[in-house]
Amino acid sequence: MQCDPASFVPAAPPYDHPVKTWLRRLRALPVAAALLAVAGSASVSGAAARAVPRPPAQEAAHCRALHAELPETVAGLKRGALRPASEFTAQWGAPAVLLRCGVSRPDALTYGSKSFDRYAPAWDIGGIEWFAEPQSGGGVRFLATHRAAWVEVTLPKQYAGGSGATDGTDVLAELASRIRKTIPEGYV
Repeated sequence: MQCDPASFVPAAPPYDHPVKTWLRRLRALPVAAALLAVAGSASVSGAAARAVPRPPAQEAAHCRALHAELPETVAGLKRGALRPASEFTAQWGAPAVLLRCGVSRPDALTYGSKSFDRYAPAWDIGGIEWFAEPQSGGGVRFLATHRAAWVEVTLPKQYAGGSGATDGTDVLAELASRIRKTIPEGYV
């Protein structure tokens, strides 16, 4: 498969310093699916125990609006209950797809951090630029960039690889429409 440079769509970096953006410009979902397939294997069951975010007031308001718009099913996965219950977290399916809103900027996108990656790839899925971070043991953590609050979606390997009944790109595309509706473009 050849990529035609003329078909690239310009995208701004999700952080303050310029980066190589040719990967960001790819709009083809197969590229994201290929990354997901290479990510390995693991479950998000441990991720479901992650701490509830504590965003600043303005980000919290956006996250509450998102929470009110979240669907009961995503890509055929039914919503489950998280403990503790929070307006900043949600999960679907078993193993769980986990959403956390109001998380901190990832180190890979933080200029000056040891793990800063000026060439960090991101993909446009559903009108949202998603930064992908493979997790140790398998799944993939995605972060919605260019928004007034950071939204994290962690996919277990069963969905991240795109080989099962539920494809991770379907999950991200469905959640993207809710994120676009409730969290304005911006930088935090």
